Amino acid sequence: MTVKQIKDSIAYCGLICRLCSTDGSCDCRQHNQCGKKASQEGCFQYTCCHERGFNGCWECPDAPCDKDMFTPIEANQTSARRKLRAFITCIKEDGLDRFSQYIVNNAENGIIYHKKGVYGDYDLETEEEILHLLRIGLTGGK
Repeated sequence: MTVKQIKDSIAYCGLICRLCSTDGSCDCRQHNQCGKKASQEGCFQYTCCHERGFNGCWECPDAPCDKDMFTPIEANQTSARRKLRAFITCIKEDGLDRFSQYIVNNAENGIIYHKKGVYGDYDLETEEEILHLLRIGLTGGK
């Protein structure tokens, strides 16, 4: 897995399609085919980014918003939603290239995106813990 492969497969919401669907069946970035589909319209983040001309939620000044995939913890946020909120924050703060490098470095150091189902090492209790885990691989913990 390369930085370019990761970077090219990040969905509008921050999911890493290449790591969600290793067989290449995920196509949410191109055709709004997120497996989640909370509504008949499809993914809110996909639609919003398309309407506003964003390459991803990280380009939005309001992201992560409190809608759909980013519903906050007060509204029964799951670890996957915390992960996505942290991923978008990281991309906004550090850039898409560095974020992708964090994912690659962490994978090389045994940090797994999905271990069982959709849960893996990034499914932590707080966004701050997830951000720390993302960044520690590239910074060496310093």
